Formats: sequence, structure tokens, C-alpha cells
Amino acid sequence: MLKTSKSKNDPTARGPQQQDKTFHGKKVKPVLYVGNAVGHGRYMAAQDDAGKLILGDGGKPLAYADI
Repeated sequence: MLKTSKSKNDPTARGPQQQDKTFHGKKVKPVLYVGNAVGHGRYMAAQDDAGKLILGDGGKPLAYADI
């Protein structure tokens, strides 16, 4: 008998949705930050619901992975 597995695109086969990250009680989302002109490089930064970047020490945007 042929065993069939679920499709990887089947939403019921996926795990629970990743919980939203928060920073000081505000929900944040990942955005691509391109700071090559100022020497920061390119990385995924955190942005709040109002559209403002979450800034860390020295005014540099905080990486989403660091939250």
C-alpha cells in the first residue's frame, strides 16, 4: 500500500504560528534595514506598529533577532 504524506503547503500540517514579539509592551515586526551608507550594513530590524524603527544603543536600529 502506498503511503502518502501531507503536503508541505498544507496549513493544517504546519506547527503553531510563531508568537508575535514585543518590545516594552509594543508589538514589533521585522523589516529589512539597509544602513550601508552609514556603516551599519544590512539586516532585519524591528519596527513598531506606528512604523518607527526600534533604536538600540547609539541610535542604531535593534536587530529583530535580538528581541
